[in-house]
Amino acid sequence: MRNNIDKETYTWTIKVFTLLGILLLLVNVFLFFSQNQAHAMAFKFSSAVMFLLLAVVVWLRLEYLKVFKVAVYKARRVPMWASIFVFVAVAFSRIF
Repeated sequence: MRNNIDKETYTWTIKVFTLLGILLLLVNVFLFFSQNQAHAMAFKFSSAVMFLLLAVVVWLRLEYLKVFKVAVYKARRVPMWASIFVFVAVAFSRIF
């Protein structure tokens, strides 16, 4: 038996990830407009973490659709996996 996510856990996880994403977005904006040269690497790292967070959120949504809305999952699984791949690729290109 697979470990499935229930709706309440999904809702709370999305709320926590949304809060982290908003905080990370504020940090990215601050680092983008910062004049300090040392903040360039911090901006690259924080934007990479933001893209990885986006990939995790899309993957979590995909798992939710797989359990609760199978028809929607079958229609959207390929584009969602493609977007997960793109988010991870962009994150690693930001880091290296």
